[in-house]
Amino acid sequence: AEASTYPRAREKLDQRSAQRMHSAVVMMLAAAAGKAALASVTRSRLLEPRALRHVAGRETELAGGLVQKEHTFTCPLDWAAGDGSSSPEEPTINVYCRELVLAKHGANAAQLPCLIYLQGGPGFPAPRPGAPPTGWLARALTEYRVLLLDQRGVGRSTPATVETIKSRGDAEAQAKYLACLRADSIVRDCEAIRRELLIEGRKLTLLGQSFGGFVALSYLSLYPESLERVLLTCGLAPVGESAEAVYKKTFERMRERNRRFYQRYPEHVAKVRLIARSLLNEPVQLPSGGMLTARRFSMLGLLLGSSSGFETLHQLFEAPFLGGLPMPEVGTPVRLSREFLRDVEGKQAGFETNPIYWILHESIYASGEHQPTQWAAERVRTSLAGLEFDLSSLADATSEFEKPFYFSGEMVYSWMSEDFSDLSDLRDAAELLASKADWPALYNEAQLRDCKVPVAALVAYDDIYVEREFSEKVASLLGDKCSVWVSNQFAHSGLRDDPAVFGKLLEMSKGEGGMIPC
Repeated sequence: AEASTYPRAREKLDQRSAQRMHSAVVMMLAAAAGKAALASVTRSRLLEPRALRHVAGRETELAGGLVQKEHTFTCPLDWAAGDGSSSPEEPTINVYCRELVLAKHGANAAQLPCLIYLQGGPGFPAPRPGAPPTGWLARALTEYRVLLLDQRGVGRSTPATVETIKSRGDAEAQAKYLACLRADSIVRDCEAIRRELLIEGRKLTLLGQSFGGFVALSYLSLYPESLERVLLTCGLAPVGESAEAVYKKTFERMRERNRRFYQRYPEHVAKVRLIARSLLNEPVQLPSGGMLTARRFSMLGLLLGSSSGFETLHQLFEAPFLGGLPMPEVGTPVRLSREFLRDVEGKQAGFETNPIYWILHESIYASGEHQPTQWAAERVRTSLAGLEFDLSSLADATSEFEKPFYFSGEMVYSWMSEDFSDLSDLRDAAELLASKADWPALYNEAQLRDCKVPVAALVAYDDIYVEREFSEKVASLLGDKCSVWVSNQFAHSGLRDDPAVFGKLLEMSKGEGGMIPC
């Protein structure tokens, strides 16, 4: 019996094996087909981004004949992932923009050209308009519908606050989420908004301030056919430059900016050095819980980039000591007033209220081969040992009242998670992002070269945030359609300081400004 049943059992076993192999082959082919289909959908979604959902609010008429309409778009969190459907399984993000138009345009408003304003940062929402509108916005509204975009992760666009980032899970999940909030994703949000709000075939005008200009250049790289013109204010991004190269230049700019500050206010040389040296020896707890260390104190140089920066910093140091004293009595301990500490805290609050400004700041320079960033500013500063930015020089008491202490500028550091109390829970995610080595490219230099879209750019001659030499280099890359206005009349805040800047750039982009193309 055993001999007679064995062959039949073997035959059944062979049949089952063949069936399993056939099923496996079918599954592999189906998976391959599925992957090909998914890749096709992903490519389509990257080429033609579309919002998964659009909710438009009612129109509200404000003072000064201004009509406002709010829009919320639900977009994929990761434009390069998913299957293109609005399935519950796909992570999404809401993107908010405020549409403004003058009531006098009436029924013709939809026919007006459309302008999207891209805010600087990264990590800050678009400005909230006054009514009636003022500044550059008032000028723009004379001929545009204006969209004030809260870029993803800020303002009303699913804000990435310390609390919401922590709710994403562990450090790896947090970093994965934050990596979807860069310029390439912001651009696809903008393109989806264009497709939703504009009449078929209509193009956008972009106005990019600072980091907003970086986003605009990414837009030019990805969807140049969607753009009518691009206006940049201190935002010609350092395309092709590494984070290290950027910070080497900006530290040089800050050396000159510090020199000029102390030249205007020489009475602060001894005072600032005394405070910094005291904080090096004994950091002071701030009213909200963080620590004012010498290294955090040095970050106040961020203020020096605006047109009012010198005066803002000067006013901070008018009476920083307990009792409103301009300087403590000789031989007495250095005691900073609570008012001074609150003022310092307020001027640095953006890093904690808008943590993207810290945690994703260096990633705006991570494109193509220039990655990972690995706290580039910190490494560059360390290389400046023995110079004015070196905190160890504060230990030399003999030069306490002679050698000036230099502030750093728009730089971020790994140790901020120790000195800024709200950032401590994001330390591990920040380290993962700093070491990330597979960032997608932000720019396509081949696409940008000899760009056919008119570009007009204001470049501040001694900008401490966006390096002029790199901006001029990129202007040359863009070619004859790019007109550049290099000026020492304006600081980085030129668009805010003088509403005429917008009108001048618009004229330049139309060939009406009398400017020589770069």
